Amino acid sequence: MIAVLYGSYAKGSAHKRSDIDLALYLNVKNEKEEMEIIDNILMSSDMDISILRLHDKDESPFVMQEALKGTHLIEPDTDTLYSITRKILHDCEDIRFRREIKVEQGR
Repeated sequence: MIAVLYGSYAKGSAHKRSDIDLALYLNVKNEKEEMEIIDNILMSSDMDISILRLHDKDESPFVMQEALKGTHLIEPDTDTLYSITRKILHDCEDIRFRREIKVEQGR
């Protein structure tokens, strides 16, 4: 499991309208179990909580990369953290490479 507080609360710059940004990777059996855990987190506070799922292919790898620089709320499993970080970095580099190709083709 990975749980990271990022954004304004992690940086100490939160204000009264700030939401709580959490990046999560849950070791669960299925998506239903994951959604139950996320629902419990969302319902546990009167504050707005934004959850970034670190394995979601629809999320920006650049946002994930920044989120992982936040405050780890629990000691993460080193192998899982390494694997996810490696994948995120690979995805970021892949996007950068494709953008460079498009720029070169546009010249």
